[in-house]
Amino acid sequence: MYSIKKLAASTLTLLLLAACGGGGSSNSAAVVPPVTPNTASDSVISGIASKAPIDGTVAIYAITADGSKGALLKGGVALIKGDYAVNIGKYDIPVIIEVSGSYTDEATGLVLTLAKPLRAALASSAAATKIAVTPLTELAVQKAEQKVGALSSSNIIEGNKLVSDIFKFDIISTQPVAPTDAAAIAAAEQNRKDYTLALAAISQLSKTQGVPLAATLASVAGNISPSGMTSQTVSNFQKAVTDFISSSKNLTGITDIAATSLAKINGGSIASYTLALQGSFAVNTIKGIQFEVVIPPGLTIRSDATSGATSPGIVSVSPTAAASAASLLSWYGPSDGVLHLGVTTSKGVGVGDLVTITCDMVPGWSKPAATTFSIRNVKAVDSTTTAINGVTVTVK
Repeated sequence: MYSIKKLAASTLTLLLLAACGGGGSSNSAAVVPPVTPNTASDSVISGIASKAPIDGTVAIYAITADGSKGALLKGGVALIKGDYAVNIGKYDIPVIIEVSGSYTDEATGLVLTLAKPLRAALASSAAATKIAVTPLTELAVQKAEQKVGALSSSNIIEGNKLVSDIFKFDIISTQPVAPTDAAAIAAAEQNRKDYTLALAAISQLSKTQGVPLAATLASVAGNISPSGMTSQTVSNFQKAVTDFISSSKNLTGITDIAATSLAKINGGSIASYTLALQGSFAVNTIKGIQFEVVIPPGLTIRSDATSGATSPGIVSVSPTAAASAASLLSWYGPSDGVLHLGVTTSKGVGVGDLVTITCDMVPGWSKPAATTFSIRNVKAVDSTTTAINGVTVTVK
């Protein structure tokens, strides 16, 4: 088989600006220049910080005119079972909320500490609704940071909308509930239940892939484009939802992904290619063939994260091969980008179309030409398992 390499997310270097003076509690920092009050009333930002509910602290920073993180408005404010409320003073400006601390992981039951703060960004600090800070808002921040202008107001709005559109609920105003509070979940609106389950699924995804939360989020963010998630990421996420629902850790009362918005997550663009046999051999001579397809950059193959088996419908035999009673075996190694294919048939196949593969396009890439694929290690045999020479496979 193959081993899947674990991808580690690179560490972000955070520039912390020192603050001094001011009033308020002894563990809060006062506003420092060049941020100038611009409203008559105080702005109080409140909500829930959850991966499940986080015990720790919250800090809020101004965002500068160039879209970068600026002065600390207030920090060191304690979270109480994830709940927070921070008075930042007389400001209506773009801000970024950062949460640090620990949480009880839904998929494992372990108490884990956030290696990096979770963040949420607001285009206006004078928000009228409660603000969630979760892995999904972190995804939105990461997508905004990748655009020119970084955390500009327009990029913040676009990032929050993009991730909200993917998951079918507002990731900022919707407040997830504690995944172990069955009574609260039962009483919650469906979008709050879906949010709670989505966060649990992210933990399940980390558990399945054997990587920490930060690496999981970096990987998911890298597979989100303006059109949505790549289909492979959608498949992995929805499998994580299903795995969590069926586990003993699931206390949400949700038993079917079809009853949630998570069954309708937006997928990204796909591209299909047909693989055909060529050569000088008799009709229906080939009773078995195996080969490897090197998938070009810009494409991935949807597959099981553990076994590598391609997802249903991703590789299918052609009508001609199907008429020859062909059976198919296929698996994909994302670490080397190689699709392994094997086809056997009792009636035999000859020159012509053999299989079709459906690939997920990586965000930011155009559809690669068929000529960018390469085929290697072609082995074909007849009914006596004698090798058939001169068989080639083309991509179109």
